[in-house]
Amino acid sequence: MIGNVVIKRKDGSTLVGFENHSGKTFLGKGVPALGDIVVGNGNNGEDGKEGAAAGTIFGTYLHGSLLPKNPSFADTLIELALRRRHGDQKLPPLDDQLENLAHKRALSLQA
Repeated sequence: MIGNVVIKRKDGSTLVGFENHSGKTFLGKGVPALGDIVVGNGNNGEDGKEGAAAGTIFGTYLHGSLLPKNPSFADTLIELALRRRHGDQKLPPLDDQLENLAHKRALSLQA
């Protein structure tokens, strides 16, 4: 299972990335997926799901460009890590203009 991937998350946001795997993952009962496959194979090429998300734990087959092309997801991971160590904190926002353009471009190539 090799190629570009687009997933839609429960909150309506999208994640873009690239998968390259031959393994197949089937989530256990009650384990939520990271998102639903829009483009690509996902966990197993059968159930339309990608990754797993349970609390502050995330698993995914998306490689390489996951964080650079999905800056809001990267921000979420940073916030969760900071909260664990330092409690709730708000960092000043970074200029994610180029990263957001990369995300939009990846989405447009899948249309």
